[in-house]
Amino acid sequence: MSLYLVKTLRITNSSMPLSDLESFIDLISGLFKKNEQNQIDENTDIKQLKEWSSLQTMIVVNEIDRKYNVILDVEDFKNAESLKQLFNIIQSKGS
Repeated sequence: MSLYLVKTLRITNSSMPLSDLESFIDLISGLFKKNEQNQIDENTDIKQLKEWSSLQTMIVVNEIDRKYNVILDVEDFKNAESLKQLFNIIQSKGS
């Protein structure tokens, strides 16, 4: 029996373009349960959703890092009152 080790690599070329707010909203809404996905748009403050928790924060931060190669911190979430504002913060950090 052979054992193969697989190493995970971050490929920065696969990052999503930072210019598409609609794709960002789709990405974030996909991280929430179906009943909350319909409530999410560019004006949504995700911190106000029922499902928001410290675990959900980690999931969102991880997905943003994976897709945009940008690390968000607590202050970024505090400063963003909507997904559009959070997207603008990501754009500013990604440039």
